[in-house]
Amino acid sequence: MGSSGYVSGAGARIWYRALGRGEPLVLLHGGPGADHSDFLPYLRPLARRFRLVLLDQRGCGRSPPLADPRHYTLAGMVADLEVLRRRLRIARWAVLGHSFGGILAQAYAIRHPRRVSRLILAGTASSARTVDADFRRIRQRLPASVRARLSAFERRGIYLPQGGYVPAYAALSARVLGPYMYARAAPPHAAPPIATDVLGEMWSKVTEFRITGNLKGFDFTRGLARLSIPVLVIAGDRDLVSGATLELTRRSCRHATLVVLGDCGHMMFVDHTRLFNEMVRAFLQQPHAGARRLRRGAP
Repeated sequence: MGSSGYVSGAGARIWYRALGRGEPLVLLHGGPGADHSDFLPYLRPLARRFRLVLLDQRGCGRSPPLADPRHYTLAGMVADLEVLRRRLRIARWAVLGHSFGGILAQAYAIRHPRRVSRLILAGTASSARTVDADFRRIRQRLPASVRARLSAFERRGIYLPQGGYVPAYAALSARVLGPYMYARAAPPHAAPPIATDVLGEMWSKVTEFRITGNLKGFDFTRGLARLSIPVLVIAGDRDLVSGATLELTRRSCRHATLVVLGDCGHMMFVDHTRLFNEMVRAFLQQPHAGARRLRRGAP
């Protein structure tokens, strides 16, 4: 069984889709500025065991853009999630966030801890400081000529002028970040287009490689320490998110398990769909356990 529609009530109109039966699991896509199709069809098998709730965050995908981009904020997106939860009459749900969606997932769980049964943080970070450090590390590994081209583009404002990617910068960025995104061949399904007004307001209007938007300075480490729920921190061994970033998130949680999937990039549920789904399913069904650190290879 499935349903879809719109909810309003926190200053935005949010599109959602619900699939399957069982314990509810809400999926928060990345970006900022992507949409729910990042997860489909890869995570659809989880609907055999769980009630999946997908949504397009404010201004993304089928959720219409806001008149004032200054309202693209974490606080607004957290409020949108609460509107949706109440609309669906869900008392508590498990929350899975990937990349930026993991940042949103942490903000939501800290703001509404009684509404979250378990938390899954996939390819994400708990502090802007470590995000910036990871991107500096990636950039420093580049040939000097590539670093110079990126810097030249950014000095000239060739990133998101007038709310759209400039093809030359986008192509260079994809070349730099591509090896960290997918460990295998290109995905069989095209990635969704990015809502660049959301991306620019929240992440950066000047560069892909540093947070300068309203996400600048976020830090959830103290908030995570107050959560008593089980947390799964999961990433690929070739992810752009470093081991140090993952360890900080794990250590910040009282009951966290860290899983590193072998032969996987940032889009680990694309690289190894079955393994990722198995890990998620097992985590959601296991009894409450203490903190662990695991490494899982490819099947």
